[in-house]
Amino acid sequence: MKRHPRLVQLSREHHAALRLGRHLLAGAGAAELRAERAALVAHFAEEERELAPLLDKGGDGALAARLRAEHVHLTSLFAAAVDGEREAEAGQALIEHVRFEERELFPVVEAHFEEKRP
Repeated sequence: MKRHPRLVQLSREHHAALRLGRHLLAGAGAAELRAERAALVAHFAEEERELAPLLDKGGDGALAARLRAEHVHLTSLFAAAVDGEREAEAGQALIEHVRFEERELFPVVEAHFEEKRP
């Protein structure tokens, strides 16, 4: 699926997140998560800084709230998973979160981007 240029990099990062999610599900992702954790937190921060306000202003506050809530939940799961606990749960939650963003959130965001064009 072709993404709006403003979402291309975030979407590319989702591919790495899906791979990490699969590794966590298999119980072999704690070390990888430790290495990627800062990048994931930066990814979450960018989405909350750039996308959530757009959703809030565009009348899609429920999607913005879900985005933020899932980021908080994932951050908590990541803290446990880097210690080798709840890896499968973290992996499943990460995979589901990426699917939510790609299938539900990004199409709405793209519609808002299109509305803002002159």
